[in-house]
Amino acid sequence: MKKIAILGAGNMGSAVAESLKGSEYEISCTAASQRTLDRIKASMPEVNVTLSNQEAVKDAEIVILAVKPYLAETVCAEIEELLKEGTIVISLIAGVDFFKLGQYLNAKSEYYSGDKLLHLVRVIPNTAIKYEKSVTFIAYADGMPVDAKSETEKIFSLSGKVFVVPEDKMAACTSLASCGIAYFLRFIRAAVEGAVEIGLKPDFATEVAALTAEGAAALLADGSHPEVEIDKVTTPGGLTIRGLNALEAHGFNAAIIAALKASTPC
Repeated sequence: MKKIAILGAGNMGSAVAESLKGSEYEISCTAASQRTLDRIKASMPEVNVTLSNQEAVKDAEIVILAVKPYLAETVCAEIEELLKEGTIVISLIAGVDFFKLGQYLNAKSEYYSGDKLLHLVRVIPNTAIKYEKSVTFIAYADGMPVDAKSETEKIFSLSGKVFVVPEDKMAACTSLASCGIAYFLRFIRAAVEGAVEIGLKPDFATEVAALTAEGAAALLADGSHPEVEIDKVTTPGGLTIRGLNALEAHGFNAAIIAALKASTPC
């Protein structure tokens, strides 16, 4: 049974742990407070919990870093001497690239000439991970063994759809899917507000808007283009084209594009 240590089992880290329930892994989770650990233990009695990152990583084959970015260097300094040669280190920390990660962990790789060979991975899920609907992006440091890649993809495929991308695309992918989930939710909220204005109750409108968004996504599941599906509900002189033109008149496309650019670091 392979041991996975999840450091920083907050919303994202605990969701990863939840997705591994009933798997062949031995799981250890850490958190900043005993209250969080008690909550994890209550829902996952089989998981080992501890306030000590050093205790959690002892003998771990896979370490998942799910701490806040400002804690990354401190946590890595705590554990780097305890990591075994060949440990798979999976970072969920936004904005910490392979060079920084290698530096923090004193890892031997093309990114940083440290003392110990570690297999570095960057992973960016989104908050739908707790419902096994995450869109997750994985980038591997060069030289990652095939079995380590398979192991990583197996872990995160349990909680949604996985895409392997180069590291230099991670920021754009984060903007589209991680920040982007907020933009889709904001559209749903706006749709609900409009529906209330035209006479629907908020709870009912929210349910209908969410189901409509789910249906719209399903229309693209087989590779169809959005405009193809839009054309199917847009008739000459009809209601849909009036609404689409109103969206454009109020800068809908431009606003979405601007949001994606704004949330992608230069």
